[in-house]
Amino acid sequence: MIAIVIAVVLAAAAVVVVALPFLREPVAEDDRLDTPDDAHLALVEDRDRALAALKEVEFDHRTGKIDDEDYRELVGPLRRAAARALRALDHEPRYGAPVNLETPNLPTEPAPPPDEATPPTPAPVPEPYPPPDEVTVPSLPQE
Repeated sequence: MIAIVIAVVLAAAAVVVVALPFLREPVAEDDRLDTPDDAHLALVEDRDRALAALKEVEFDHRTGKIDDEDYRELVGPLRRAAARALRALDHEPRYGAPVNLETPNLPTEPAPPPDEATPPTPAPVPEPYPPPDEVTVPSLPQE
């Protein structure tokens, strides 16, 4: 009987020791979140606004609400605004890089694809060795 009581006490102590870290309230030195400054929030809002406008114009063009000429007039400035906003977020001073909002000189038209020559010919398939005899017809076994 004493052995059962000791076993129960040891089991209860083991459960308490194992469960104790889960039962304690966690203590953090500083659990406050970093609050973004107003400049960062403004950059995020500019990015979201530019990307939403670009998405809407592209959707309207695909659905036929905007014709090709109007689409070309609208999409260029919107793409530049979105690129400028994304670049400004990438180069924020708080991440250590200087802010440069100038648009780099990008080519207006994409480069043409490289000259495509004739495609390579596939490797020849080797004939089985020995080549089958086309003159001899296999005979059927006689019964």
